[in-house]
Amino acid sequence: MANGPLTGIKVVEWAHVHFGPGAGMFMSDMGAEVIHVETPAGDGMRHYATLWGNHFLLDHGRNTFTEDLLRNKESLSLDLSKPDAREVIYRLVDDADVFLTNFRPQAGIKLGLDYETLSARNDRLIYAQGTSYGTEGPEKDSPGLEMMGLARGGMMLGSAIVGEEPVYPTMGLNDRLGAIGLLVSILSALVARDRTGAGQLVSTSLLGWQVNLQAAAISCVANTGQPMRPIPRREQDDPNYNVYRLGDGTWIALGMTIHPDKYWPLICQAIDRPELTEDPRFSDQERRRQNYKELIDIYDEVFATLTWADWDERIRRYELISCKVNALDDLTTDEQILANQYLVNAPHPDLGSWWYVPTPISYEKTPIGIRSAAPHIGQHNDQILERLGYSEDEINELREQGAVGPQALPAAN
Repeated sequence: MANGPLTGIKVVEWAHVHFGPGAGMFMSDMGAEVIHVETPAGDGMRHYATLWGNHFLLDHGRNTFTEDLLRNKESLSLDLSKPDAREVIYRLVDDADVFLTNFRPQAGIKLGLDYETLSARNDRLIYAQGTSYGTEGPEKDSPGLEMMGLARGGMMLGSAIVGEEPVYPTMGLNDRLGAIGLLVSILSALVARDRTGAGQLVSTSLLGWQVNLQAAAISCVANTGQPMRPIPRREQDDPNYNVYRLGDGTWIALGMTIHPDKYWPLICQAIDRPELTEDPRFSDQERRRQNYKELIDIYDEVFATLTWADWDERIRRYELISCKVNALDDLTTDEQILANQYLVNAPHPDLGSWWYVPTPISYEKTPIGIRSAAPHIGQHNDQILERLGYSEDEINELREQGAVGPQALPAAN
């Protein structure tokens, strides 16, 4: 039983891939009732098989993507080309708080699932629409996926050293960012509805949030003309804001670019080179910048003699701003990540156990969390239809017409 901050909020999620379902995932973690509407064949992400040589399909019809995106939700499988299937959506919307979609707007218009149609039935409805490029301009109706936001928003070249190939930072970054933006738009619209009593259309995009994510860099580029691109590690003119490799192969990051004069004597002690505080080449931040190559050489030499255990102890002793540079497969053993439940290993009805990436927010009085694994396709068809007042005969008729998919058996507990 959910008792999170969004308990009592009903969301009809006609959404696919990552962007839209990601926003619904956050809401379901927070206690909202989220009904994921998919085709009888299932959301396309259930069948997404491989990228970068990684394989996402699992036993029991499971997929690494949808285990994340559909957790805590109910699944309703409908063939929305059938009028009777659309009638099911209308009945759901009549008492819903949110209709969430990232299908292109013209798809909603074609099926009668657009804002004008649904808000006419429920004027308190928040109609949340995620698009690739925004609702204005020449590309407003164009299809797009995550890479398009990364590419057009400047992230791929903005993350690359000058002259190098564009960088794909990590899988799912733009989609997850867009999902957070869509969540923000929904939550603020719900607050506005409490004040005005009226629902509204809210819209945001992958491109918009990718631009916004880089505001610090873009503000500099747009207003000063400076290029703002990464530079090679050995060309970093602030050696105390850089990465270094330890003798055991571990990479570490130094982050002492703020209050540099406070940290300078501390790091000199930490690397057992206290005499550097008297070295005229490094006597203040400006001189350390001027002589950055020499200081990087010194750091490289010293850090090559240390292990992560050595450096971790010194970070704590001298209260330095520094940490290990993790790989993704390090995260399941990172003490700080586990202590804050940023990753949680929980029992799974089909797979034994599963590592979830929960919503990283802690509420004192309305806790959130993982309540159920992702549903199978159409797992809740009959329960949802019964709640809408359909009789057993009517449900069977919908199924015979192909308007509703088969009732999937829940996973064994």
